[in-house]
Amino acid sequence: MTDKHRPKTRKDRIMDAALRIFAEKGFQNATITEISKKAGVSEATIYEYFGTKEDLLFAIPEKISNDTYEASSNVIPYIKGVEGKIRAILLFYVQLYQTNPDYSALVLLQLMSNKRFRQTPAHAAIRKSSHGLLDCIREGIADGTFKKDANPYLIRSMLMGAIEHLFIHWHMQGMPKQKTSVADMLDPLIEIVFDGIRARKKEDAGQILYLKLDDTGVLEKTLKKKEQETSSKNKTK
Repeated sequence: MTDKHRPKTRKDRIMDAALRIFAEKGFQNATITEISKKAGVSEATIYEYFGTKEDLLFAIPEKISNDTYEASSNVIPYIKGVEGKIRAILLFYVQLYQTNPDYSALVLLQLMSNKRFRQTPAHAAIRKSSHGLLDCIREGIADGTFKKDANPYLIRSMLMGAIEHLFIHWHMQGMPKQKTSVADMLDPLIEIVFDGIRARKKEDAGQILYLKLDDTGVLEKTLKKKEQETSSKNKTK
C-alpha cells in the first residue's frame, strides 16, 4: 500500500490493519477496536484520521488506486503502440489484484456491490485507470489499429470483466495455488479480444499459406506448371 522505502505512518498502519480485517471478516463484522489493536493505535486516533468506519473503508481503495495509477502513468506514455499500452494497463490491474489479495477481495467481493461506494472519491480513483484503458481503445480505433465499427465500451467490458471474473473465482475457491495464474492467462485473453477487433491491413488481404519446408518443392512445381499452361494458351491465341 505504501512506499517500501519510507517508514509507515500511523495512518498507513491503520489502513493496513483495516484492509486485512475487512478482507477477512467483512465490513459489517469488523470493529474499530480490533483494527486499533492490530494497528497499535487508540480508537480515538482512528476516528481522528477517518471520522467513521465507512470513511476508513473507502480511504483504502482510494489510496491504493491512486498510487497504482501514478505508477502506471510513469510507464504507459513510454510504451509504443496502443496494443502495448493496453497490455501494460491490464498487467497493472492483474499484478495489483494478485500481489495484494486482501485488496482485490475487498474491492471485488464487497465494494463493487456497494451503491454508496460508487459515489465516493475511492470509486473515482479506480475509474481513472478504467478511463485510461478506454482512451487507449479509442485511440486504436482512430488510428486504424482496430476496426472502425468496434465498440470501445464493449471491448473494455470484455477485458476488465474477464479479469475480474477470474479473480472473483480465485477468491471464492480460497485462493488456491495454481500452475496457471491469472497473470499467465492475461496474454491469451488479450489475444482473443485483439484477434476479433484488429483491422485487416491491405497487405493481409487474400489467402495466406503456411508451408512446411518439404512443401516448397511441390508448390514450386505447381506454379511452374501453371505458368506453362498460361504460356501455352497465349501462343494458341
